[in-house]
Amino acid sequence: MNDAPFSPEKLRDRLKENFSGRALLAALSLVYSAAIAARKGLYAAGLLRSRRLGVPVICFGNISSGGTGKTSTVVAAAQELARTGRRPAILLRGYKRKSSALKVVVLARGRVFRLEDVGDEALMLYRMLEKEGVPVLVSADRCASGSIAVKELGADILLMDDGFQHFALERDADIVLVNATAPFYADRVLPYGDLREPAAGLARARAVIISHCEQAQQEAIDKLGAKIKELNPAAEIIESMHTPEFFLDPSTAHPVDLNVLKGRPAVALSAIGDPDSFEGALKKMKIDLKQIWRYPDHHAFTPAELAAAQQARGGLPLITTYKDFARFPEGWQDILKGGVLILSVKIVFLCDGWKRLSAVLTEAGKPGKGGA
Repeated sequence: MNDAPFSPEKLRDRLKENFSGRALLAALSLVYSAAIAARKGLYAAGLLRSRRLGVPVICFGNISSGGTGKTSTVVAAAQELARTGRRPAILLRGYKRKSSALKVVVLARGRVFRLEDVGDEALMLYRMLEKEGVPVLVSADRCASGSIAVKELGADILLMDDGFQHFALERDADIVLVNATAPFYADRVLPYGDLREPAAGLARARAVIISHCEQAQQEAIDKLGAKIKELNPAAEIIESMHTPEFFLDPSTAHPVDLNVLKGRPAVALSAIGDPDSFEGALKKMKIDLKQIWRYPDHHAFTPAELAAAQQARGGLPLITTYKDFARFPEGWQDILKGGVLILSVKIVFLCDGWKRLSAVLTEAGKPGKGGA
C-alpha cells in the first residue's frame, strides 16, 4: 500500500509518540472544548440568536470527524420526502471548496455552477438526487441558503447536511450518526481525538443512527447503544449498514453488475474519511486488490497523481467512490485508460429502523413546524 501524503492525522500520531506531544494535544483539546462550551452558552443566553425560516429543518450531523455514512442517509431521507410529495432542499457548507467568494451557490436544474465553487460533496449529492429534482445549496451561512431554498426554489422542508454544531439556524430534529467501528466513548475531543464536541452533546439528538454495523460485532453495537441511552434516554437508536449497490462506469454513465470483478485483480483509489469501509466492501466482493492508494479526506486529485496511478496499476481496473470521482481533474479520461469504476453504496436500516426514522422525519415535518 502506498503511503498517503501528509495529513493532520499523521502529525497527531507523531505528537502522541512522546509525553510532551501528548501534553500539547491534551491542552489544545481543553481549549477547543472551552470554545465550544462558550459558543453554546452565548446561544443559550440569547447573546447570539438562532433564526427560523418558516419551514421545518432537519439536521443530519456527526459528533466526530471521519466517515459515518451521513451522505447516504441524507440521500435516503431526501428521496423518501420527495416520494411522498414534499419539496426538500439540502443545505451544506461546501467543505474545502476552492472558491468561497460567492455567498450562496445553488445546484439545481437550470442553474450554472462550478466544482470549485461548490465542493465535491455538494456535487455528489446533487448528482445522486438529480432525478428527484432536489436542489443543493452551498454556503457557510445556512440561514442565507435556507432562505433562498424556501423563497426562490419553493422548498417546504430543509435538510442540513453536517450541521449538528451549527446553531445559527434552528431545527426541528437533530439526527446524529455514529460509526459502530469508532465508538465515541473511547475517543477524545479534537485535536487529541476525533470528537467535534464532548459526547454529552448527544443529548440534543432526536435520533442516533449507528452506522457501519456490518463491520462490528453485535456485542460492540449493543455497548454503543447503551452508552447513547446513558446520555440521551429519549433518543431513537437506529442500527444501519452500508451495502454495495452497483458499479458505475463514468465513461458511459451506465451501471455495471457488482460481480464483474469477482475473483479478479483491481486497484482502489480514495480520499475519504473512512477508507476501511470502502476497501472492506471491495474485499467482501472477492475483488483481489493489488494496489491501494489512500489520500487525506477531501483531497483534490491532480493530473500527476492520476498519471502515477495509471502507470502503477498495470492495466488493472481502478475503483473509486462518487465523492472521489467528483474531485478528478478535467481530462481524467485521457489519463486513466483501461477502465474506471465508481462503487455506489446505499444505506440499509436494520429491523424497523427505517420505519422509526421515517416517523422522526414525519413528526419534524408536520405543518406548523419551523414557524416563526
